[in-house]
Amino acid sequence: MVRVDRRERIVAAALHLATDGYDAVHIRTVAGLADVAPSTVYQYFSSKDDVLVACLLQWLSTCEPHAHAAVDGLEDPYHRLLQLADFVTARLWAQPALADALTRAYLCADSGAATNADLVRNSLSRMLAAAMGRDQPTLGQRQIGELVADILSSTLLALVQQRSTTADSRIRLRRTIAVLSRHDAGRCLAASGSAAG
Repeated sequence: MVRVDRRERIVAAALHLATDGYDAVHIRTVAGLADVAPSTVYQYFSSKDDVLVACLLQWLSTCEPHAHAAVDGLEDPYHRLLQLADFVTARLWAQPALADALTRAYLCADSGAATNADLVRNSLSRMLAAAMGRDQPTLGQRQIGELVADILSSTLLALVQQRSTTADSRIRLRRTIAVLSRHDAGRCLAASGSAAG
């Protein structure tokens, strides 16, 4: 229980510091705020980026119930998917310094942060798939969730590098989701035509 408590305090401290940006987070500062020794931080995390990726995972966990509430009233699975992706992006980038810190760490994570990076990708993919299929997404919806999570990650990279805006990100996601929706609709029509024939 003490180990879990320490880890949670480290993540909470890093998340608090990250609101001032990537450069505000230092292992010594995180350790001081979490009331642990710097060596204790390294017992749980391989690097600053590893801590920040764990912060992103924590942020997603906190955001998830609000994100799903934001899509509850929508019937079309693709509209729910776009709305959820929009919600996550807008909520994260409402705090630009935090968004920059967390996404920079996630997108540039080295092998030491691979476990937490995989957990973030899986969490985001699951959230997106659940938006489409409610509580029981199909295999196809899970695959779409993975694809959109990867596209969302690439749009976040463009935001971090200031090559794009959140509006540009939404346009790219909308186009991608529209293509997926048309493809899905075409497959359904072909299947119903085969069944009728």
